[in-house]
Amino acid sequence: MHTDHRPPDEPEPAAPRAPPHGVREQLGEWIGRLWAPAIAQISRARHARMFHPDGLTFAGRVSPVDSEHAELARALDGRVLVRCAAALWRGGVEHLDVLGFALRVRRGDGPALDERAEPGDQDLLFATIRSPFTMLLSPLFTDASDFVDQRYWAVCPFAHGGRRYELRISPVAPPPRPALKQPRAARLLAAVHAHRAMWRIEAREPWTLQRWRAVAHVVLERPVTIEQAALAFEPFRNGLGIVPVGLVHAIRRTAYAASRAGRADDHPPLVVDAPAEPDAHPASPR
Repeated sequence: MHTDHRPPDEPEPAAPRAPPHGVREQLGEWIGRLWAPAIAQISRARHARMFHPDGLTFAGRVSPVDSEHAELARALDGRVLVRCAAALWRGGVEHLDVLGFALRVRRGDGPALDERAEPGDQDLLFATIRSPFTMLLSPLFTDASDFVDQRYWAVCPFAHGGRRYELRISPVAPPPRPALKQPRAARLLAAVHAHRAMWRIEAREPWTLQRWRAVAHVVLERPVTIEQAALAFEPFRNGLGIVPVGLVHAIRRTAYAASRAGRADDHPPLVVDAPAEPDAHPASPR
């Protein structure tokens, strides 16, 4: 059931798109356009995203904390839709993989988010990849059997309020592992129902040895069922002014567009632009 007021045939609002800012972004745009046809073909063959094809979705909240990055913290306040997914394998394979944690943030109170984005939404994408330089080795160093006790990175930086930030999310007091091994989906659902699915969003300036500082907490409150095929997280949907910059984000611009085109029901031609349950009451994390 949709709760917004757009006519059902009105298209999803276009995501704000940040133009390339420098050499890294222009190189990323070029790489993305080079890869786009192959990504579209793989997505079409899988009838799903090329990466993170199957996921679990949750409604939750993001809340700012006192932080030296106060302006960034204030932006992270509202409802969230979270999708947790493995990047490479389908069918319950839980090794040699990369795990993803995608958030859509919407300011204010209201019903849980569904698959449709609205103006002002912010998408933030995290994965068990520390940096672009470790991307290919990340499946070797990811515990692909667990979404809960896991740290995720945004891989490349963001700009906000005249400053640039690296972002990551770290677990807050995850529940202990059960004596008998559980599938990662079951462990994540159990943590949500126990009000123990919480993470800290942390930030620091890029390319420094500064300590990571908490800016917000993310709490998953309950699972939600939405139309997965219609859900599209967009790296350049930056309604809160948190703008992706850097090589990997620029690659994502065209790679994500190619993946959506590949899995569309009507298989439209790929066009790539040139660069230019009841409510839960979780305990407050400390």
